[in-house]
Amino acid sequence: MKKSLILIAVLFISCPFMSSTAQAADFKWMDQHGDIHTLAEMKGKPLVLHLWASWCPPCQSELPEFAKWLNEHPEINTIPVSLDNNLEDAAAFITAKNITMPALLSDSTQAGKLGVRGLPTTLIIAADGSISQRHLGPRDWSDASFKQQITQGLQP
Repeated sequence: MKKSLILIAVLFISCPFMSSTAQAADFKWMDQHGDIHTLAEMKGKPLVLHLWASWCPPCQSELPEFAKWLNEHPEINTIPVSLDNNLEDAAAFITAKNITMPALLSDSTQAGKLGVRGLPTTLIIAADGSISQRHLGPRDWSDASFKQQITQGLQP
């Protein structure tokens, strides 16, 4: 019985998709101009918040496909934020991989406010500021069912 409960707990914690109605903390990030932005600025707009880092092997493999998805869906508010040590590392990785997306930076303290425990992590945040979906680990951004799942999570 004890082993079953431990297994269930491990599966729940490591589950790549967890639904939540918790409000997103006021996460902050910096853009390439040094300006600080917050999720509060986006209140009323559903969005995809994608956290990654250039030193993260799963992020390295996922990011080109994510960037392609990002560029194919300009109608979706998407914020790709690096948790690198500095903006220069994130920008250098993006440039080296010929990825077209902004270099944005935050840190593990900010990510922790959102309950992020690993990278990459994608949060779907509804217009009311609630986290409707959490995806831990790399995703197949070309998969039609995953795209549909994200779109549904953006609905009120």
